[in-house]
Amino acid sequence: MEKKENKEFDPSEMISGALNILGLKIDLGQLLSAPEQVSDSLEALREKLQQAGAKEVLGDEEWKSGGVSISGSVRTRGILGEREYHMGTGRQPAHRRPAKAPTPPPPPEVVEPTLDVFTEPEEIMLVAEVPGVELSELELTVQDNRILSLSTQPTAHRRYRKEVDLGAEVDAATLTASCHNGILEVRLQKK
Repeated sequence: MEKKENKEFDPSEMISGALNILGLKIDLGQLLSAPEQVSDSLEALREKLQQAGAKEVLGDEEWKSGGVSISGSVRTRGILGEREYHMGTGRQPAHRRPAKAPTPPPPPEVVEPTLDVFTEPEEIMLVAEVPGVELSELELTVQDNRILSLSTQPTAHRRYRKEVDLGAEVDAATLTASCHNGILEVRLQKK
């Protein structure tokens, strides 16, 4: 019985052709099987790009020190189906830096809501626009039987704060409130 050698698949056996970049021809089979042999061709390409006025990202020292690698992937489609081959050393080029962690979004700005006060003989009604919050996220308090303080809890997605002089003394115990579709309605009985 013949023993099969456990050999890593070499995509250069299946892929052939050439890349033509600014007149520089790079053999794909050679690139996939031995990328270090292509370095002379890449040096020639670099010189052509410099002559054409291309802006250089890496300096000569970085380029020649090996801080640059060739990597990428080739996707093929044929009789054997669709396949993707990865090539290169897997090293990151020296000029790439790890991405910084994203900064958290700033806390929401505190907004003073639009508010209307309706005074009737026995009651005061307030209507305020507070989109984006529920009644459970609002704090309503009456100070000195004359001032209504409206604010949102710190956990609310939107922040509101407003104090309103009601113009008459009210009974804080009679405060009732409802909030539907961002419209807050507060009712207080006058003393």
